Amino acid sequence: MSIFNSLKRLLKHSAVYGMGHILNRMIVFLLLPLHTNVFNEAEMGVAGVMFSWLAIFTVVYTYGLDTAFFRFYILEDSPEGKKRVLSTAFLTILGTSVLITCVFYLLANPLVSVLFDPATRALSIDLPYLIKLLCAILFFDALTFMPFLAMRAEEKSVLFIFFKFLNVIITVAFNALYILVLKSGIEGIFLANLWASLLTFVLLLPIIVKRFSLTFSKSILKELLWFGLPYLPSTLSVSILDTIDRVFLERLAGVEQVGIYSQGAKLGMFMALFVTAFRFAWHPYFLSTSKLENAKIIFSKIFTYVMLACFSVFIILCLFIDNIVRLKIGGFTILGPDFWSATVVVPPIFLAYIFYAAYVNFIIGIYLYKKTKYLPLITLAGMVGNLAALYLLIPVLGILGAGIARVVAYIIMAVYLYVIANKLYPIRYEWGRVLKMSGIVLIIFLLGLHPLAGRYILVKFALMLAFPILLYVTGFFDKAELMKIKQLATKLPIPGRR
Repeated sequence: MSIFNSLKRLLKHSAVYGMGHILNRMIVFLLLPLHTNVFNEAEMGVAGVMFSWLAIFTVVYTYGLDTAFFRFYILEDSPEGKKRVLSTAFLTILGTSVLITCVFYLLANPLVSVLFDPATRALSIDLPYLIKLLCAILFFDALTFMPFLAMRAEEKSVLFIFFKFLNVIITVAFNALYILVLKSGIEGIFLANLWASLLTFVLLLPIIVKRFSLTFSKSILKELLWFGLPYLPSTLSVSILDTIDRVFLERLAGVEQVGIYSQGAKLGMFMALFVTAFRFAWHPYFLSTSKLENAKIIFSKIFTYVMLACFSVFIILCLFIDNIVRLKIGGFTILGPDFWSATVVVPPIFLAYIFYAAYVNFIIGIYLYKKTKYLPLITLAGMVGNLAALYLLIPVLGILGAGIARVVAYIIMAVYLYVIANKLYPIRYEWGRVLKMSGIVLIIFLLGLHPLAGRYILVKFALMLAFPILLYVTGFFDKAELMKIKQLATKLPIPGRR
């Protein structure tokens, strides 16, 4: 199979999953104007801390069983075998979710003292009530993992994004209802999320029932736990990496700074969309492609192209992010004026996602040789680096320090994983091309910080166009790639062309 033909399958599913996640992450984009123009920095700070804990506890609710389910469901050949895998995993998640939810619900009041700073607890916000809402959201979210993973495993990407889109509609509609109509305050955000989680689960019930049988296999559960539990520390560490910065900011800089930083981090969704879409399609793709004779050449090329795509997104959005947040939608700007300073954290957030994309690429050897025992060490190293950087940088740089700390963490993880995985499954990556591309990106980014670029938007467009030109001039593209680009260009619908 040729490299370009092999890439078509990956690109097809990445594009579909990308569209699904664009629709899903539209929740964040559509709600940014509503939330940042209605609520103040402190209220958004509380929401930011709450969603941080939501992300962390989501991992606790699934404890690696989702990752294990995905692998064993794909590799199981018979329909009955797939049903046994899904049923065992689903019933296990259901039982543990009921137990954890009851415990958290009963301990809502004591948990307030653990999860929030004294200054935050002094605000006139019913924090125990928010924790109870959080428990309910976590319960229904946990039950939707298996049907969504089954759709991914079966490459039913269109059906996958259909349900994601329904979730978007429900979430946005209930946010508008609770915040604009019922004036529910910050609680309205979590009530809207609860309804979205509940109704999404109800809508997914036919998907579950079709693949479900009243069977529970202890042997399958043992295999699932044996494979999945090693992922728990690593997945939990990744979740902490993405969210603990809000907790540190609350303690070291105040909940208002959490509110500002959280909005800047949400703008990082533009890069997250691409990386997540790639990650969703990547695992089933490299598992099957690894059987090909030229698999390592394909994986090397893919890494280069993924970095090219990430750097393209980085350049475009870093140049224009200040213009984007000032755009008006229905009388509201994308970010409320009080939150415009949040754009300072966008470049480091984007850069962190680029290193995460590299991390995702490098995981091939770990996955193929079932060496998941290394993942806790890798992510633990990243988490320790992140915590140290947060502690040192936030008092000096504020929210920018939190963004840089995230970059530090993902650099550590990507480098550590590369060293280990490349010993298991050596791949000759095109480091010369990647470094050349990185240098060009750095030059354009630094030029974009010049006051002239801030005053004249045409300068930003010129810098954006300079990226592909400089890649071409410096010989980044090889002959086969240039020929492919030329073929694609001739197919573009240009007016006047016949």
